Amino acid sequence: MPNIIELLKQDHREVEGLFASFESGRRSATADSICEELEVHTAAEETFVYPALREAVSGGGHLADEAEGEHAEAKQIIGRIKQTRDPDHLADVMAELKQAIEHHVEEEEGTVFPKMASDLGEAELDAIGANVQEFKASK
Repeated sequence: MPNIIELLKQDHREVEGLFASFESGRRSATADSICEELEVHTAAEETFVYPALREAVSGGGHLADEAEGEHAEAKQIIGRIKQTRDPDHLADVMAELKQAIEHHVEEEEGTVFPKMASDLGEAELDAIGANVQEFKASK
């Protein structure tokens, strides 16, 4: 069973692949898939990861607050994507979402995950990973 850091990195790579697919084909179905993946990913982080970050990681409260702000921005952009029917406008809004997600991933993988790895034990990382896997399977 992957620990939470491995699991979230897998999600990041999957979404990066979906963005590349969207850029090559500009299919609205791909945009929908990206939005769905991000909605489940953010819900899992907010439910399982950020509470642990706040409770057990040095400086975790600030990191969780910043990440939740980034999620709010992504959710707002996703809402705009769901209302967009014009293909050119969809491409523009998807580019905006991609930029926001790239920034979020960079922060998580560069700052948040290393702090989690050093401050949470392997058992805790595995337990959070199991909870997130179960959560995602139910969606």
